[in-house]
Amino acid sequence: MKLLSANQIRAWDQFTIQSEQISSIDLMERASRSFVDWYLSIYKDTNIPVHIFCGNGNNGGDGLAIARLLTDKLYKVKVHIVNFVAVNTLDFNKNLDRLKDYSHVKITCQEDILPAIHSSSIIIDALLGTGTNKPVTGKLEHIIQYINSLPNKTISIDVPSGLPADGMAIGTTVMPDVIFTFQIPKKSFFLEANEAYCKSWVLGDIHLHPDYLTKDLSDVDLSDVDLVSEMYKKRKKYQHKGDFGHAMIIAGSKGKMGAAILATMACLRSGAGLVTACLPEIGRDVMQTSFPEAMINIIGKEHLITMPADVGNFTIGIGPGLGLNEETIQAFKQILLSVKKPLVFDADAINILAMEPELLEFLPVNAILTPHPKEFSRLFGTTESEMERLSLAKNMAVRYQIIIVLKGAHTRIFTPSGHEFINNTGNPGMATAGSGDVLTGIITGLLAQNYITEYAAVLGVYIHGLAGDMALKYESVESLIASDIINNLGKAFKTLIIDDHISK
Repeated sequence: MKLLSANQIRAWDQFTIQSEQISSIDLMERASRSFVDWYLSIYKDTNIPVHIFCGNGNNGGDGLAIARLLTDKLYKVKVHIVNFVAVNTLDFNKNLDRLKDYSHVKITCQEDILPAIHSSSIIIDALLGTGTNKPVTGKLEHIIQYINSLPNKTISIDVPSGLPADGMAIGTTVMPDVIFTFQIPKKSFFLEANEAYCKSWVLGDIHLHPDYLTKDLSDVDLSDVDLVSEMYKKRKKYQHKGDFGHAMIIAGSKGKMGAAILATMACLRSGAGLVTACLPEIGRDVMQTSFPEAMINIIGKEHLITMPADVGNFTIGIGPGLGLNEETIQAFKQILLSVKKPLVFDADAINILAMEPELLEFLPVNAILTPHPKEFSRLFGTTESEMERLSLAKNMAVRYQIIIVLKGAHTRIFTPSGHEFINNTGNPGMATAGSGDVLTGIITGLLAQNYITEYAAVLGVYIHGLAGDMALKYESVESLIASDIINNLGKAFKTLIIDDHISK
């Protein structure tokens, strides 16, 4: 799913109006009906009062149309208008005129006296739309502070009032329980800094004209099931294990063998035809006992002291539990000098790069790095804000022609072309030891199967998060562990299969 800027979304509205030969007020009515249909499915008790706060722009026009449509369904509606700009928009005025025919709908213009609202009432925020670009002030700020102080269930229309559609909150902002957003989610919904304002959102399809998206408008995609299903490769009847690659997980050191085990098992569970674990002697017994399906290459006693001579024959994932012993660091450098095809760097592999940043120049084209924010900062430098960090990640991916998987609640994948994918699977229970090692194994397993490199990263992150979501059906966020993610990989992959039989 393409994610667009606020200006691009407004242009999409205009494209739809021109292509379908409809008026802007008709499109506003379509959007408002989309909300009301959803509202009726969730809040069935018409005796619950509804208070709609409307600005005098087009978002307020949506609110006025919603007030009329809810009244038609016998809901008890009160409208509170906040005139924050000198002139009403035309569509706001049209919907206000329509609502005036509903004499039993109380309409007030908010000045200094705030309305009394019973705690059982639903509040609908239609004060501001996607055009917010500066902090709210004056009576509008006063109203938003009042809404936030109330215990009532609050729903924002399209975006929470005060929140820019494209970036971080810049002042007082409505903190709704849910956002009902039109057509596509907004970029600001996926920023950690906006968590208090974007706890939950619902998508309302208002049937904007699809031809608009044929233009190359955006370099940001939301990874959804439609997108990753196009990336997923179904197996054919006569394929054999040799068709699915030979992966090598280079990992583990004394006290950190669990990371190597998790990455190896995840790689196996992600479909690699063969998997070899390259690890020190200290991990031999536990690896063979845990996963007899994996082959083993032993180098060193308690840490890796060199790299296999034939390392170039494998698809490599390196770093989980690797350690920072000097011999291991020198062995890591051997990898950079000898392997010229894409491979996956995680954990201590990233830490070694951060210790000697000149090594970045030796990364193979399309190498995949999977840092969490602190690892990213150690490697590429600290930033003042989340937006600066994301911009830096994009620039570094382009500069070094690599793929950066910046892990987080909404993991982001930055590609050498400057494209960005935002992941929307996963949950807080996955913030646990070993989760990143599992991701390394998944991506390495997909890369071994000759997935396009960025597809391996995007699909791997999506499947990783989805498996975590599936594990949460049986665990709590507190009890979920990395092994639970691995145990649900099969269920996650099955969601991508359109039919149940092997393709012919």
